[in-house]
Amino acid sequence: MRTLSLFNNKGGVGKTTLSTNIAHDFAERGHRVLYVDCDPQCNATQLMLTEEQTADIYASVEDPEEALLKSYARTVFGLFIPLREGEPEIEKEIVTYRSERFGVDVLAGHPSLSQVEDDMSNAWQSANSKETAAFRRIHWAGQLATAMEDADRYDIIMFDVGPSLGPFNRTVLLGCDAFATPTATDLFSFHAFGNLARWFEDWVAEYSEMKEGNVNKWQSYSSSFEKKSRSLRLPGENGHNLTYLGYTTLEYIKKKSGGEEQLIGAFERFRHRFPEEAKRIAKSLGQDSEELLLGHMPQMSSMPATAQDVHSPIAGLVSKDGVRGNQINQRDRYVEKIHDIAEAIHRKLFG
Repeated sequence: MRTLSLFNNKGGVGKTTLSTNIAHDFAERGHRVLYVDCDPQCNATQLMLTEEQTADIYASVEDPEEALLKSYARTVFGLFIPLREGEPEIEKEIVTYRSERFGVDVLAGHPSLSQVEDDMSNAWQSANSKETAAFRRIHWAGQLATAMEDADRYDIIMFDVGPSLGPFNRTVLLGCDAFATPTATDLFSFHAFGNLARWFEDWVAEYSEMKEGNVNKWQSYSSSFEKKSRSLRLPGENGHNLTYLGYTTLEYIKKKSGGEEQLIGAFERFRHRFPEEAKRIAKSLGQDSEELLLGHMPQMSSMPATAQDVHSPIAGLVSKDGVRGNQINQRDRYVEKIHDIAEAIHRKLFG
């Protein structure tokens, strides 16, 4: 089984649209996919699940307080209830919902997930001080992956995360085999990408302080290390290394003059500078430099909104969903681009 996240600290780069459609592409290849929505905005949950399903999750009873408590147990937030009570392990009996049109299972997001940020921040600091329970908490995503692998339920888990460089997203990546970064070719996306490269250099160094070579500091005095660490999928051990797959760019809308597309200097100026920042991320993880551009994601105008209205992947949109005429050709072009990116990620992820 593989674990994957599409991650960027800047919003508005098409991350959720891309990741949900890649999940659908993987499902079309025959993979059993679990999509875990770790973004408090819950955009992926709203896209992939129907109104009936989200009503069942968030508002199945009239009492608001009771509805909130029930929603915890039916979403990703439920994983963290034991951790917030001081336990070192997550709740592994998870509730998933089937997205029929995407062909994947969804562990729904929850707006209260932002509360877990402080918990993970405290756990990270405690783990760095050799507190073994805290070290296990920050590897909650590895615990989830191991539980699903043991149950032989999925071939791949995809984590969707919010645009943040906080401790919570760091803990998601600790449970991932690999990640990719969707970007856009503008000034602010470029600077955000540079921040991301520096952030990886810093936090990989910080995590490395918890380890001595490939050995965790607390291994030397914990008699039950093997039992405690088995579910963590520790990076650098047992063949599980966090790998940077590369980046995608969200294309800007090019104007036409005389039938020819006109390049816009404000965007083209930064395009050639992204590869160097991508190499920095790869280097921080001990990877050799290689081709890190995974492909270009097109601007799809109103089509993502149409897809959200009917809870469908772009490839699944048909005329009864409101896609007609020239939009059919547009859909096919978008699907081709998404498929190319998915193919590049799949090739690197599965070898």
